[in-house]
Amino acid sequence: MITIRYGWTDRGGVIRFVGNTKEGCVTISRSVFNVFVPGLVALFIPTIVPPAVSDVSCRLNDPTVLRNNEYRGIYANAVTLRDGVYEGEPFVPGGASRPRVELLNMPSVLHDLDGDGIDDVAVLLAESSGGSGVFTFLAVVACRDGRAVNVGTTGLGNRVMIRSMAGRDGAIVVEIVAAGPGEPLCCPTRKVRNAYRLRDGKLLLASSEVQGTLSLADLKGVTWRLSHLRRNEPVPEGVKVTAVFGDGSVSGSSGCNRYSAAVVENDPPGFSIGPAASTKMACPDPAGGFEVRYFSALQAANRFGFLLGNLVLHYGKGDAREIMIFEREFPR
Repeated sequence: MITIRYGWTDRGGVIRFVGNTKEGCVTISRSVFNVFVPGLVALFIPTIVPPAVSDVSCRLNDPTVLRNNEYRGIYANAVTLRDGVYEGEPFVPGGASRPRVELLNMPSVLHDLDGDGIDDVAVLLAESSGGSGVFTFLAVVACRDGRAVNVGTTGLGNRVMIRSMAGRDGAIVVEIVAAGPGEPLCCPTRKVRNAYRLRDGKLLLASSEVQGTLSLADLKGVTWRLSHLRRNEPVPEGVKVTAVFGDGSVSGSSGCNRYSAAVVENDPPGFSIGPAASTKMACPDPAGGFEVRYFSALQAANRFGFLLGNLVLHYGKGDAREIMIFEREFPR
């Protein structure tokens, strides 16, 4: 049942309809009324259409919804994530190898992909079934009848590096680094920009552009802020470490002092960094002690790459090999 209420404002007639679950209002100019009775407005409304369900009602911007949603197009049957992960039964009873899908920790992208005026959301998923293969998938979730529904999924490749993901002109644009002809999957260098669109209920590759070979020049023009000195060791709270790459150099803040060091590029993605020259201000811990460890890791770095839009510097050897993770710092 819908109850209709109306009144006047300085803009015209205001009609408010109240149903069992929704409420909305429509403003109508005085010119639409063709019957005027002193003290009374006679109004005939053939149909009142409630506003379209929005992405807010589906909570597409809520990570909890995306981490506990159903996704199709990875295996023959759909999988449902629980807290961001799906794990199937072992391929061999009692075996360790099993199908696994994980929602990757890269910011989702809200963008209208189907032209209905409501933002859809794009996320990245990783699939692995044992072994060294890790396949990345792009999935789009849309609002359908008040529910978050996976409307399209497509593969991006095996062990690709994600440089960026954005929504542009009705498409999701993903910049990746993939293995070129003859390259090992561990160390890809071919830069590719792909655009994906929803067509006929499927998420399809609309265009692909090879952008050359990865190089240190791809790091220039950005202030990279260190988030982790090691994979599982975040930077101490209150300590800010940055790296800015230029022509044959890297500079920034070590958390205590300003520094600069020479950089020599080898076969991509390899490089070497010389000893850092820095100012000589003494700082208490944690900044003082952390600075020493950062300089040590920086000088040991010998390869770079990308991890879900973040810069990764590899350092160390053998079992002691580790990575530093830098996030892109955007100007305020």
